[in-house]
Amino acid sequence: MRTLVLNAGYEPLAVVSFRRALVLVMNNKATIIKADDDNPVSSTTGDYERPSVIILSRYVRVPYVRRVPLTRRGVLRRDAHHCAYCGRSANTIDHV
Repeated sequence: MRTLVLNAGYEPLAVVSFRRALVLVMNNKATIIKADDDNPVSSTTGDYERPSVIILSRYVRVPYVRRVPLTRRGVLRRDAHHCAYCGRSANTIDHV
């Protein structure tokens, strides 16, 4: 089962395994918002809720993803040097 991880601002960050989510909750780095009550996790020390949605207690800054620049070299790199129409190798921007 997978668990949705929300940032402190309620924006989705990732989907992780329920084990990773349970570790985050047990280390007080996250709080369970919604749990699967039908399938608890059993251990030798007790039973735990199986989280399906958790929220992090601190805000995690997501790095900005740079886009490919709109230059001749950037367009060829973006299209992996292949023509969008015929699929063959493209050496010039006119072929792309």
